[in-house]
Amino acid sequence: MLMLASCASGELDEKAADPCGISPSSEEEALVRELLGTEAFETKAYGTTSKLVDKFKRALPVLRPEKHIFYTNACGYSTDDEQGDARMTFVPGWFLRASEVPSFPGDVSYDLNGARGVTSGTRTALFVPCDMPGELGSQSQKAWLTADITFTPSRPDADQAAQGRRMTLAYLMARRVTDALGCENEPLAKPPVVKPLPTP
Repeated sequence: MLMLASCASGELDEKAADPCGISPSSEEEALVRELLGTEAFETKAYGTTSKLVDKFKRALPVLRPEKHIFYTNACGYSTDDEQGDARMTFVPGWFLRASEVPSFPGDVSYDLNGARGVTSGTRTALFVPCDMPGELGSQSQKAWLTADITFTPSRPDADQAAQGRRMTLAYLMARRVTDALGCENEPLAKPPVVKPLPTP
């Protein structure tokens, strides 16, 4: 019994240390397969969860109007088959709320349980309010936690269903970050509900 408990604990620790691991038959796995157009894909983690959290905590206090954005590569998912190489990269970060959110031609906006989402042919971005605990709390309320997913090759012809899948995956990946950071408002605790916003 002790050996089994030890093995189970080790597996949980390993999973917690990897921000990119995707369980078989999970919603994330289905979304990655559909968006890459493949049954099998490779996963690359650019660091552990603890290192990712450390980067976020160090970056938040130094955000300024002249340096209003921070981002870091966290995860990569790719395939190399007869159809060609397809890649997605998950890039979370911070973005000062006082700054204008960048937009690109063809952007489509969404609401996901109060978080704003934007998607285009090459990228999908989610802007999330994350109230950090402790001394970072005040600064965190001046910034959005961002979750970008970039796509190679670009797919500007993605229909609304594909755009919805992109936004759902960005939400689920961003939740890993908000959980690791301990956002006290639990902004992504609910299952993702993707609602298109009217075009301005």
